[in-house]
Amino acid sequence: MLHALIIGKTAAGMGRITDPEEYMEYIGIDIAKRKFDFCIIDIVLNKVRAGIIITNDTGFKEFLGTIEGYDNIRIGMESTNIYHANLYNFLIESGYNPVLLSPVETKLMKRCRIRRNKTDKIDSWGIARYLVISKNNTINMVEYPELKQYVSTYFRLIKKPAAVKNQLIGDLDLLYPRMSSMVNINAMHFNDIINNIDSIADNNYRVKYLNSEKYEILKSLIIMGNRNSSAVNHDIRMNIQLMELLNNQLKETMELIGKQYSNADSGIKTIPGIGTLTGSIILSHIGDINRFDSAVKFRAYVGMDPVTKQSGGYSISSHISKSGNPLMRYTLELSTVSAIRYNPVVKRYYSHKKEQGMNGNKLMITCANKLLNILYSFMKNNMDFKDPELVD
Repeated sequence: MLHALIIGKTAAGMGRITDPEEYMEYIGIDIAKRKFDFCIIDIVLNKVRAGIIITNDTGFKEFLGTIEGYDNIRIGMESTNIYHANLYNFLIESGYNPVLLSPVETKLMKRCRIRRNKTDKIDSWGIARYLVISKNNTINMVEYPELKQYVSTYFRLIKKPAAVKNQLIGDLDLLYPRMSSMVNINAMHFNDIINNIDSIADNNYRVKYLNSEKYEILKSLIIMGNRNSSAVNHDIRMNIQLMELLNNQLKETMELIGKQYSNADSGIKTIPGIGTLTGSIILSHIGDINRFDSAVKFRAYVGMDPVTKQSGGYSISSHISKSGNPLMRYTLELSTVSAIRYNPVVKRYYSHKKEQGMNGNKLMITCANKLLNILYSFMKNNMDFKDPELVD
């Protein structure tokens, strides 16, 4: 479920509202796959209007007709999932300037219901109410929507080859017994073998990584297997073709990610330890870094902020919250390992903390937060990375 925030209207004659006190009505929207609920309230939280509209062009026009009857409006939607994109783009084209709310912020408002039932109508009212109470806690629409879509496509695709490969290995074991014991299925030359099964059987292809004895055994297995079940053989060929298709799709998607990333105007591209894929994930998920007032809030978004337990006069930070974006945390883990090797600032910090006796997971979390601080600083100021110790 998603919820929207639109500030004023930028079309001629309306002007953009910048002072929150000028807003007269607040509109909360809860978007689902096929419909969205909206609730309009005034500045003293009285409900003005509410409704349910189908998520299509006709519904969008109906909603536009509804909100055009109000001046000085603020509308909000939560930036989770993908359903908000079509309505968001429609409103932009209609002269409005949408902004999104953080799911972390709206989550607290939803928890404050007196009655614990969950309906979209209640959510849209809660979003509208949140807009009145928290006028300045808003975030901009992601600056890199295409990059985010390519990243999403990449991670959707990357899960598929493993399932196809497992099916392929099962078929190979059935048709060519002992092959998996002869060849490491995780090695690069495994793909080389399965892509050239027919050529190996015809003695027209030489596998570089197998000695002559193993090659002859492999060739015999393939020739014998080809005499057996034609159905399994067909399945193997289909899976080989599917593997090749998926690998090509991944390669093509990664190339598109690379092009989008190279065109991005951000200092993140110069930070050692941040690669094309990890940098693209970070950029596409955080959008505008200026929505975070501090590095502390940035760390909280990723879920790297500490959980503090208090009892009496004691206050203990036991572990990180992990309440943020899981893909961002996974990306940060990969980037931290790389940064410890290649980023001079993180590398020195890692060595310093290790000399102090810190180790294990605590050391990695500390270095991850150091990297987040670096990311925040250089992205916030849109500066290229420079090692402070090398700056005159």
